[in-house]
Amino acid sequence: MAEKLRKVTIKSGKYEEEMELTQVQYGNYMRPWWQQKKREQRNRDVMEERGYSQESYDDWKDKYNDESTSMITSESVEELVEKNMELELLSKALESLMPEERDMAMSVLTGEVSLAEYARQHEAKRTTMSDKKSKVLHKLQNYFRSRGYEI
Repeated sequence: MAEKLRKVTIKSGKYEEEMELTQVQYGNYMRPWWQQKKREQRNRDVMEERGYSQESYDDWKDKYNDESTSMITSESVEELVEKNMELELLSKALESLMPEERDMAMSVLTGEVSLAEYARQHEAKRTTMSDKKSKVLHKLQNYFRSRGYEI
């Protein structure tokens, strides 16, 4: 027995085409849309049960969007600019180090790896790495002090 075909018209802008689909094809094509519509209906039902109407939700959404766009104040902009300047300075300070010193700074000083683990990875004594770490810190302190930052 031949499966029943269903005529479907697909429209997109000026484009329109008629197709014949089996029930299974039609279901597979429409299922995501049906699921989305069902979710939206459930959300509306729950909102109405809790006393919210579509209008009150739209009003809340509009108010929230207005508040969120005005949340950036001149103080927060100044703080962001200052943080960006400090991050840029830190980046330049790290660039001023030798590659192995930069590697140590990025690994040990950020807390990514303990000093003992870093020493094991580089097959060196922990005390030797501790001395190198102190030198790296001293270099970074001098870099920042020379640019007016007190550490």
